[in-house]
Amino acid sequence: MTSNPKQHLNPLSMIYFLFRHLLDWVILIALVFGPAMRFLVRHHISPLLGFGGIILLIIAIVFVRYLCFTFEIADDMLTINSGIFIKKHTHIPYGRIQTIQRSQWFFLKPFHLEKLQIETAGHDDHSPEAVLPIVPERVREAIEQRRVSHHANPDSDLESTIKSTQANSKPIPTYLINPHDLNVFALTSLGIFPLMGVLLAIYGKIQDVIPQRIINSITSEIVQQSILMIVIIALLIIIISIIGTFLTIVQRYYKFTLTNESGQLKTYQGLFQRNSVTIPVNRIQAIRIKQNIIRQWCKLSTIQALSASSAGDKEKSNDLMIIPVIKTAKVFSSLAPFISWAPADFSQLATLPKRDFWYFIRNALLFGLVPVAICLYFFKAWGLLSLPIFIIAFFQGWYSASNTGWKISGDQLIMQNGHWFTRSQFVIPRKNVQSFGIHQSIWMTRTNLAHVRVNVRHGNSNEEVELRYLPLSAAQEIFNWLKIRK
Repeated sequence: MTSNPKQHLNPLSMIYFLFRHLLDWVILIALVFGPAMRFLVRHHISPLLGFGGIILLIIAIVFVRYLCFTFEIADDMLTINSGIFIKKHTHIPYGRIQTIQRSQWFFLKPFHLEKLQIETAGHDDHSPEAVLPIVPERVREAIEQRRVSHHANPDSDLESTIKSTQANSKPIPTYLINPHDLNVFALTSLGIFPLMGVLLAIYGKIQDVIPQRIINSITSEIVQQSILMIVIIALLIIIISIIGTFLTIVQRYYKFTLTNESGQLKTYQGLFQRNSVTIPVNRIQAIRIKQNIIRQWCKLSTIQALSASSAGDKEKSNDLMIIPVIKTAKVFSSLAPFISWAPADFSQLATLPKRDFWYFIRNALLFGLVPVAICLYFFKAWGLLSLPIFIIAFFQGWYSASNTGWKISGDQLIMQNGHWFTRSQFVIPRKNVQSFGIHQSIWMTRTNLAHVRVNVRHGNSNEEVELRYLPLSAAQEIFNWLKIRK
């Protein structure tokens, strides 16, 4: 084994260490502020001098932490050394690295610096195994080169593997997001509704801090033009929500790129902060194809991967984005170069008979009864304004029932369900199923219906995919098929 000399992080990483422990510093200052001030006053020392001493102490601790943090890139493993009083040495063999995530803010790009997060196969925590806060881009390139060469041929030396790979190189499959589809994708997001709620809450807070005389003056004007003012405020909140959601999604998936190189999927995205995730294809457990009701009408889909890794979008439960938006008809043809076991095309799924839609509608109405009852109890006659919730619940139940489907296709199980006006279709290889079962209540036994639940590895936990109120014969067929192991 040969080893490169120990390397330090970029000096800018001291800023990372400072802000990462900012809360600790604030608590420390709050605890020592009173006693320190009394000590300084008693000894006739300027408080500014004492405060400056505390700041210098914090800077010194950050500098020492920077000096104690080093890493080594050897031929067979990555070693990270950290700790001031308690030394920690993390050894990561390249063969155990599962994902490498990189983040690069726009102000770091001119300096070719980035943040790296490395996750290994045996890591069970939600945080990555190792983090290199701010390092040159060449560090990632060196780690990825050794990792890929190890997976390709662990018994050969690095130099011969690189030459072999270059000699037999083939065109790398690449997908680049369509700007027009991205704009439509951003405009059809249901994320405007949470943002509208936030804006309404802010509007309420603003009212609390405005002097009462100004509110009375405004109220007298609103009384004269109440309907017009309410419409204008509502339109402004909707427009701001749409614009805010649109800009957030566009900057997040700006120039989204997907490649498949040597069995490693790599995504690259972002305007202000460029993020990249690299993950082996064999770590992907299932595919999820999502459409909210608006995107169903626009015939657009989102493709996500359920992977045995915590890499992915933290805001979406670690779902790894494969393709943010694509024409529904092109989903599987676009997936083929990246995931070999994906189906060739969409196929007709078995669906529920119309008579069983009632069970979904009933459950949705019962769920909607809770907020309506609360509104009627606390707001009396005004609570009647909550009755449209029953209409929404009815259509939500109908939507869930009409979008429930299933099919056994070769060595894969296709399961489709609908929740909150969003349809999700899962493609699950049989070998990746962790557990499964049929569940019946005592009332479902009489109607010959059953729930089917299939569990697959998702991140560092589990994803349960459930189909509800299936005919018992269909549920039993899926159960018997899942019991066969190849």
